[in-house]
Amino acid sequence: MNNESSAPRKNKLRELIQNSNEEFIEKDLIPFLKIPSFSLNREGIRETIDFLASYLSSFCEKVEEIEGKINPSLIVKISGEIKDRLLIYMMYDTQPVHNENEWIKNPFKAELVELPEPLDRLGKVIIARGAYNSKTPLMCFLNVVKLLKENAKLPISLLLLIDGEEELGSPSLVNTLKLKKTEFKSCIDAYYPSIKQDLNGKSVLKLGYKGILSFSIHVSSLNKESHSAYSGIIPSPASDLISLLNTIYNNNEFLINSLKKSYEISKDELQLIDKLMKTIDIEKIKEKAGIVEANEINSRTFYVDYLFKPTFNVSTLKSGYLKDGFKNYVPNEAVCKIDVRFAHKVSVNTLYNEIKEKVEKFAQNSKSKIKLIKNIGYESSRVKSDSILIKSLVKAAEHLGFATEIWPLSAAAAPLSIIQKVLGLNFITGGLGIGGYAHAPNEFVQLSSIRNTRLANCLFLKTYSNFYNKM
Repeated sequence: MNNESSAPRKNKLRELIQNSNEEFIEKDLIPFLKIPSFSLNREGIRETIDFLASYLSSFCEKVEEIEGKINPSLIVKISGEIKDRLLIYMMYDTQPVHNENEWIKNPFKAELVELPEPLDRLGKVIIARGAYNSKTPLMCFLNVVKLLKENAKLPISLLLLIDGEEELGSPSLVNTLKLKKTEFKSCIDAYYPSIKQDLNGKSVLKLGYKGILSFSIHVSSLNKESHSAYSGIIPSPASDLISLLNTIYNNNEFLINSLKKSYEISKDELQLIDKLMKTIDIEKIKEKAGIVEANEINSRTFYVDYLFKPTFNVSTLKSGYLKDGFKNYVPNEAVCKIDVRFAHKVSVNTLYNEIKEKVEKFAQNSKSKIKLIKNIGYESSRVKSDSILIKSLVKAAEHLGFATEIWPLSAAAAPLSIIQKVLGLNFITGGLGIGGYAHAPNEFVQLSSIRNTRLANCLFLKTYSNFYNKM
């Protein structure tokens, strides 16, 4: 098609996306956000799958539900002008809601509200679990593909993989990729649509994710509720658990070989850090994340530690008498859940085996019964800054008037390494839109930024296709 005929069509589609934004939010996005799709809510998961299947059926060739260990995933084929397919990885499950009284609005009503200071400057936001991570970017992307199929041409064929277990570590992802390996052979790159603008409107692209290992330790004894006077002569699961953890991680340092040494920052990563430190606003990062108090020395140390220092996070630590008042006894059980995040190029199995060795060694001299359970795990991932995925996202943001800030890594973890390892594809997550408080109370997406999320999705698909055609 010549430039004269394609330009009006592009402008018409952009106008259509802009003019349909309010209707999209009211009729598509808000009903989707209202569904309680946290990972272990079977009724909410089923409702979400049915919602997505119904929505997709009007513009795609095939929607296939793949049973998982816990929740199903969806594989969706959509034909476009380029026959080779771009793999679009997305997720429909969310974290559960704890302490609902800390939310300023019901997390499953998707209501419009202004956030308290200092985020009140964002204007109206939608408060909902999944508003930021990641149901809004999922529905925005699907809606744009729908509009392209109905009103123009989808520039490239797509294979959508919509995960229902991402918040549980995607335990079925490897099996799904292997089971449907033939389907994925036509894929050339992988993209995870998201909303990644900072509070100043700058688009943020991260060239990878940390890896993660999540595990639980259960320590117990056969005693019941023995009086604390006997604590010196009987097993103490709570004390043993604390002592055991100190053999793995102590004084903010790992005591396992793989993570003892600091991450070796590459020359390219150092150059990106030096460039970022000239413009990056650490206070804005903390503000968007809801951080009030931080262990910081200076901005550069804060930033480098945030990205590259391995973390040992105790998300659950439970033992003993937890009600009001006092009860002097020796608890017969202690439980903890821990996640380790790492930028290091090390396998999850290596990390787990080193921790297992520490546990087994400690158990030899303990009267308590100790059980180590591996929950989830995947390695860190990287993508090159000169890939057409990066170029396309930068150009799409630029076309809408937004600059892009490129980070060497994300401090978060995502199962991108699984797709890279099994399928050998480059993988990036990015996109426009402003939101925050993932996994926390008052998760939100800025109402006025949703239009840009949808426009950027459309521009990305067109730009990526143009780059691919020139290869």
